[in-house]
Amino acid sequence: MIASLFLSVAIVAHEPGYYTSLANHVGRWLKDQDIAAEVVRPSEMRTKLANEKVAFLVGFESPTADEIKTLRSFRDRGGKLVVFYSASPQLGELMGVRPAGYKAASYPGQWSRMNFSGAAPPGAPTAILQTSSVLQRAVPIQGKSQVMATWADRNGKSTGDAAWISSPYGWWMTHVLLADGDENLKARLCASLVGSVDSSQWSPARAAAKADAEFKNLRAYAAKQKPSRGEIHAVWDHSGCGLYPGNWPKTMKLLRESHVTDLFVNVAGAGFAHYASDVLPRSKTYREEGDQLAACLAAARGSGIRVHAWILCFTGTRASPETMAAFDRNGWRLKAANGKKTEYLDPANALVRARILASIDEIQRRYAVDGIHLDFVRWGDSAVKPKNAADVVTRFVADARRHVKRPKWLTTAVYGKHPQCIGSVGQDWKGWLDANLVDYVVPMDYTESKVTFQTLLAIQAGSRSHAQRTIVGIGVTANESRLDAHDVIDQVNMTRRFGFAGNALFDLDTTLEKRILPFLRLGLW
Repeated sequence: MIASLFLSVAIVAHEPGYYTSLANHVGRWLKDQDIAAEVVRPSEMRTKLANEKVAFLVGFESPTADEIKTLRSFRDRGGKLVVFYSASPQLGELMGVRPAGYKAASYPGQWSRMNFSGAAPPGAPTAILQTSSVLQRAVPIQGKSQVMATWADRNGKSTGDAAWISSPYGWWMTHVLLADGDENLKARLCASLVGSVDSSQWSPARAAAKADAEFKNLRAYAAKQKPSRGEIHAVWDHSGCGLYPGNWPKTMKLLRESHVTDLFVNVAGAGFAHYASDVLPRSKTYREEGDQLAACLAAARGSGIRVHAWILCFTGTRASPETMAAFDRNGWRLKAANGKKTEYLDPANALVRARILASIDEIQRRYAVDGIHLDFVRWGDSAVKPKNAADVVTRFVADARRHVKRPKWLTTAVYGKHPQCIGSVGQDWKGWLDANLVDYVVPMDYTESKVTFQTLLAIQAGSRSHAQRTIVGIGVTANESRLDAHDVIDQVNMTRRFGFAGNALFDLDTTLEKRILPFLRLGLW
C-alpha cells in the first residue's frame, strides 16, 4: 500500500532508453518500500518539482542552463537532489560538490562494493555490492559536503574513491545504481534518503517491521514446498565469470548446495570468447581474468552440475569496436527497415554461420562440456528479413545438431510465443523439437503476470512430447520482469502442472544468491 496519494518524490531521466530504464529501477525500488514516486522527463521538471521534496536525477551529465535554473529554484526552496553520474561543474556548484573527471577501472573488480559511513542517513545499509566499470569522480568541498560512502574492490580493499557524497542540498553518486544485485539494499538506500527528508514517507522502524513480517511469511511458504524428482534446475550465468569473479569453486559450491543441476555459462559469441579461442576474438575478460570455461569446468568436476557453453550466435553483443568494424566491412550486419545498421548479424551469411559452427567444434574439442546452449539463434527483432527467414535459421540449427553429437545436449534459448516467433524472428522451435534437432528448448517466459505466464505455458505444452523437452525460462532479474522468491515458487509450480522438464532462472547474480536460492532450497528444489 503506497503511504500517500501525494507524491513527494520525482525521478528525472535525462533521456529515453538507458537512463529511463535506470530511473524505472529507482521507481520500482521506492515502490517496494511503499514510497510514491514518478519518472518524469526534463521538460516536465518545472511543473513536476513544484510540490515535491526529493528529486532523483539520472543521467544529468551536462544539464542545460535552463535545467540548472529549475534545479536551483527547487534547491533554494528546500528540495533535496539525488544526483547520479554527473560531470557538470554547474550542478556540482549547486550541490556543494566538485566533479573530478571520468575514470575507467584499471583492473577487474576495482569498484565492487560501496561502504557507507556515519554520514549516511538512518536506515541506510552499511555496504552494497555493485560492480561499476567507470566513474564520474567527485570530491567533497570542505565545509559544504562530505564523503558518505567509498568504493572498495572485490577483495574488500578501499580504493579511496568516493561512491556517495552528502551535502545540505542532497546526495551525489559517482556512478549509477545498477540492477545487478543487492536490490533490496539499494531499495533501502533510496528509501532512507527520502525518509531523512520526509519521515512520513519512510522510517527505519516501520521498514524493519515490514521486512521481518515478509521474511517470516515467505520462509513459511517456502518450507511447505516439495521437490519434484528428476526435474532440471538450470541457471543462466550472463557474465560468464560466475557469481564471484576469480573464484569459480565458490560459485559451484553455492549452486550445488542450492540443488542446481545445469549451468548455462555465457563464454562465447560471434564477437568474443571468454575461453582460449583461435576462432573468435579473445575478450578482455579472458585477457584479464583467464579462461572462464576452463575454470568453470574445473570447479564443476564432481559436483554433479552439468555445464553448457552458452553461445550468442547472430549478434555482435560484447564485440569490441574493432570487431564490430570488421563485421561492418564484411557486410555481416543486418539493417533495420529505416536503413540503419543493427548489432545483429546475418544468419544467411555462410561465413557468419561457419564462424559459429567452428566455435562449437573448438569448444567441444578442447573442453569437456556437457552441452552447447545457443542464444540469439534468430533474426534481429527490428532487422529486415527475407521471406525464408525461418528456413534459414532451421537449417543452421540442423547444422549445429550435426556438430553436437549426443549424449552432449544441444539446447536453444527461444522466444516463447509460437507460432508468432516464426514470422517475427524466424524461430520455429516447435519444428526443431518435432525434427529432433534439439534436446531441449528454453523459452524465455519473462513476465511478472501470472495470466501471461500461464498463457505462454499453455502454448508451449501443446503436446506431452514438447513439454518433456522444454525447460521454462523464468525472468528473476530480466529487463522484462523482477520476481521475488514467492513469485518464483509460484511460477515453478505452474510449470509442474503442465509437465515441463524443469526451469532455468535468469540470472546468476546477488539477487539470486541472497533472495531466491535460499528459499528454493527449503523445499521446492
